[in-house]
Order: sequence, then C-alpha cells, then structure tokens
Amino acid sequence: MSSRYSHLLSPIKIGNVILKNRMLHSNALPHFLQGPETFPSEAILSYMGNVAKNGAAIVTFPNRPILPRTGTGDMPHTPMFDIDDPSVQNYFSHLTDIVHFYDSKISIALNVEGNVRASEPGGYNISDLTEQDLKRPEMYGLHRQGKAITKKQIQEMIEIAAGFAKFYQSLGFDMVTLYASYRNSVLAHSLSPVINRRTDQYGGSVENRARLILEISQAIKKACGQDFLIEAQISGEEKAGGYTIEDTVGYTKVWEGAIDVVQLRALDGSLSHPTGFNSQKKYPLTLHYAQAIKEAGGKMITAPVGGFQDLDLNEEYIATGKTDMIAMARAFICDSEYGKKAYEGRGEDVVPCIRCNKCHVPSMTGPWNSICSVNPTVGIAHRVNRMIDPPGTSRKIAIIGGGPAGMKAAIIAAERGHKVTLYEKNYFLGGQLRHADFASFKWPLRNFKDYLIRQLYKAGVEVLLSTEVTPGIIKAKGYDVVIVAAGAEPITPDIPGANGNNVWKPIDVYGKDQSLGKNVVVIGGAQIGVETGMYLAENGHKVTVLTRQKELATDATPIHYREIFEEAWKALDNFSYITEATTTAISNEKVTYVDAKGKEKFIKTDSVVVSAGLSPRHDEALKFYGTAERFFIIGDCRAVSSVQACMRSAFATTSLI
Repeated sequence: MSSRYSHLLSPIKIGNVILKNRMLHSNALPHFLQGPETFPSEAILSYMGNVAKNGAAIVTFPNRPILPRTGTGDMPHTPMFDIDDPSVQNYFSHLTDIVHFYDSKISIALNVEGNVRASEPGGYNISDLTEQDLKRPEMYGLHRQGKAITKKQIQEMIEIAAGFAKFYQSLGFDMVTLYASYRNSVLAHSLSPVINRRTDQYGGSVENRARLILEISQAIKKACGQDFLIEAQISGEEKAGGYTIEDTVGYTKVWEGAIDVVQLRALDGSLSHPTGFNSQKKYPLTLHYAQAIKEAGGKMITAPVGGFQDLDLNEEYIATGKTDMIAMARAFICDSEYGKKAYEGRGEDVVPCIRCNKCHVPSMTGPWNSICSVNPTVGIAHRVNRMIDPPGTSRKIAIIGGGPAGMKAAIIAAERGHKVTLYEKNYFLGGQLRHADFASFKWPLRNFKDYLIRQLYKAGVEVLLSTEVTPGIIKAKGYDVVIVAAGAEPITPDIPGANGNNVWKPIDVYGKDQSLGKNVVVIGGAQIGVETGMYLAENGHKVTVLTRQKELATDATPIHYREIFEEAWKALDNFSYITEATTTAISNEKVTYVDAKGKEKFIKTDSVVVSAGLSPRHDEALKFYGTAERFFIIGDCRAVSSVQACMRSAFATTSLI
C-alpha cells in the first residue's frame, strides 16, 4: 500500500467492528442497472462487488419493496425487489457474500415510508398539517396527507423498523442506513421544526425532535446487537426556518451510543449532487457539517457526502481531523478502479467526474439506460470481459483528431500494446472541450480534458500538434489501422445574415470574448447556447438568448442538474432570454425575431452568437478510407452526441483492435 493516502486508507474501529478504511459508498447506484427482475440483477451484483473490491469499507444498498413502476419521471430507476420470495432472499445472500469476500461491510437502506408500512393507509405524518401547508414548496418532502402519527403508530413503526433490520441481518447485512434527509421522509420530518409541530415528547426541543430516530435506533440495536451498525443519512441543515448546523450537532449528541455513523448531506438533493455551477473542487459543500460535529467534541463517526472524489483532498480532510470518513458514490461510478488507484498512490490517474449527474437519470421519459459520461463500461461492466478479446498482435495505429474521442482511443490503443500516433491540426488538444478552459463553471469538464491529456502522454502516444494530414501522407506511413476522430463543425442556419461579420460560432467565442461587442444576442437556447451566453455575461457583456423552445436548456440533465443550471443563469444580472422566439434575420445592428404571439420584434446588438448545433465531418473522414487495412470513424465525427457517446465509441472501437 502506498503511504500517500495512509490516513484515508487507515482502518477505523466502531465498537467491536473494524472497517478496512475510511471510504463509504453511499446510498446510490448508477440508475437502471436493475431490469424487470424481482431479485438483484447480475449488473447490480457485479457493480456492488466491484465497489467493495475497489475500496469501499461500507457499501450501501438501496432497497424498496415491489411497487407499481411509473412510465415517466424519476422513479423508474429505483431498484425494487420481491423480498418475500425465498429465492430472492437467496440472491440477497449472494450479494452480501460478494461484498464480504472483499472484507467490506454492507448496509441496507431503510426509508420508513418506503420500506416500513403502517397498519393504516396513507403513510406516516409526523404532525397535523393544513391544506395550505401542503401546498407550500418547502413541504415537498411530505408525500401524503393525513393526521399526525399517534403514539401507538410510532411504536408500531419502531417495531417494524427493528424487524426489518433483523430480517436483513439474517441475509448477511452488517448494518442499516436510516434515510432522514431533504425533508423527504417521516424521519426527516421529525427533525424539522418547520414540519414537526408536535407538543409531546417527539416535538419541540432538539432532544425531542431527535427522539424518533433515537428510539428506532435503540430498537434496532436491541434486536440485532450492538455490533450491528446504524448510519443516519441526514441533511446537515435545512432551508431558512428549518434546523441549523447547531441543531445537527445537538442531534448527534442525543444519538451517541445508538447511531454509529452520521452521513451528512446538503439541505436538498441537488446540492448533495454538486455541479460546476454551485461548487469548487477544493471547497466541498458538506465538509463543514462534519467539522462542526468534531469541533463540538462529538463522538459519532462523521461521513460528509457530495463531490468528494479527489484522493489528495480526501486524505487531507481525514489527516487534519475535519471528518472521520468520506462518503462517495459518483467517485466509484466514474472510475471502476478508484480504490485500486488509492492503494497504489495514483490519485492523478483517477478519472475525474464531470458532475453532469447523468448517472442519476439522463432523461425523464426514457430511454431508460445506465450511463456515465466518463466511464464507458457503466451499464455493461458485468458483460464487458466477454465482449472484448485480449490484446493480440501489436499494430501501428494513426488517430486523426485530438478531441476527447481521439485522445481516449489513443490511450486505450496504447494500453493494449499498439504503437499509436495522434495527429491534431490545432496547436492544442481537447477539441470541443477546449471551451472548458475559459468558462468558470466548466471546471469539472476542464479537469477531465486535462486528465485525458495527461494519460495520453503517460501512455506513450506520439502526439503531433499543428499537423494537418492528408490521406496520401497517412497511406505513405504504412499504418495498419486508421481511426478518424475529426469531430464536427458548427451548423450555419438558413437565416438571412447568419454569415455576417458580426456573427460568431460558440466554440470561437471562448477566449476571445473581448473581440465581441457589449451587447450580444445568442440564437439557440440549448445547453451550449445558454452556457456560452453565461460565459459572455460573466465577462461583462449584456446577453440575450433567443430560443424557439418554451424554456432554456431542455437538453440538460433533468434531475440534480438543470435546476442548478437555471439558478446559475438567473443569478447573472446581465443575462436575459426570450422563449418561443423564432429568429428571422440578422444584421450588423439588430436581430429580428417573431415572438410567441406571432408579432415581429427586434433586439439591438453589437455581436451575434449562433448556436444551431453541429454536423459530423463525414466527408472529411471518408477520404481516409483505404489508407490502411482497417479504418474506423469515432466520436462526433461519426454521430454528434455527447462526451459519454464519445467515450463509449472510442473505448468500443479500440478494444476490438
């Protein structure tokens, strides 16, 4: 083991239980790994096993009973199992055996409303609430109407929760994770002074609001033994009017001896899945919650979650006593060898998360698939070894294009023992990712681009910049394989004036914003158009975005991303937009459009940015056919899509050579 991460990888003892290190895999999965099976699928067994194999001391497993699945929204991704079936129970035992094989502990997630059912319909409500209360936005976590829980129902809930834990203990689970965050469960409601208005021993003071979780935990300990660990997943604080960090410190003091680990999340789900718009690499959003508990003398093991991926930073947080453990999910999704690289002291080789949150849910209406933008094996990891042949004869390979697809292909090919030369006509690498060097909020993508560049040179690829090659040159070099990753080019729409001297393409704006005039109109409200407008606004331009759609950035990830994105553009004073606007003409002084009511209007402008999409460079690529025995087209050059599609395309192609 490398000493580089000696604190992060050091064992920790909780009672009589020893955890192998300080890394905790939180209650999350790459979504849609589970198919229609009523038992844990092979994809899930493979994923959870690999998380244990690659570092996590605790692996948390999300679980819900069989419920009707909806066809749209966020719920179809949720794994659901027929746990009453003995054969399904057998699969759960397989799951725990796999995790234990790698000396890790496995926790079962317990959502009282989702997993524990009351004898009366309608779920549990911690307090009486009026119809008006239920319409308030901050009450989004209250799923059902109804009267406050009676003390009899509370006792029933406690007994069922303890029975739930005991049952899963019999299947090999080592602990339970209580879901009590985001005002999104009855346990979360119990902590909230906004929702919990009880006047008995379960409401009012910090001690009383902590009591429900305390008594559930005590009952679980009584049923399962002191060495059956309990983790509470809570928000470190609530929105204005809710509980504070000081209250959280108070809760943990009440729970000492009953709860072993407190996983600290942000005040809502989106902040717990931070993006480049609302976070910075060295300033995690939840670490200060753990620090507050430690500074107050709290004895409970702390584990903040949300954006903790950098191994050097995680080591620092443990070494300096800011927290006891680090909870992560996206780190293990982005890099299937995350723990392996930690033990080998290779933090610089960890694949950076670009924080796109497509692993949560890429779409609200389908297709329902499992993806990670930077890990091309997500969704097929359990099959990939059967899909790929071992490396064979070393070949001489030319890759044309130094964008993300070209770089990834070169890295994989070199790692498989081939001799690779990459040609890039520009003086820089990165292709379309080049814009991430300039926009402040694109720092996660910039980290990923820089990672690819580092790995490219580390793999021993010959990189020739400022080199534009022809089919004749490539053929004369005698390559065995040619892979064209020439990318795509901006589309010029059929709008009068779209080729004017004051008209820019998005990729040409970055790094040259001072060449544009003060007033800028961006035509096109998809994600790239909005981001370009934001970049210009941040640099002092007055920006108006025109879109034909009813809202901006309809192509952005819908869960835990778009809402953060929207908050960011609305926070810019000099950024505005007009929806349902069809641009009809561009001139040197104005942009003319037709609004939603069919009325023609115009905006005075100095410069115009046209974001009308990209077109793959098919014709350019096909010129290279016949220059080598084998020929491939990959990435945007084949079909314009996303970083994820480029990574999968590059990985799949080069893994077969």
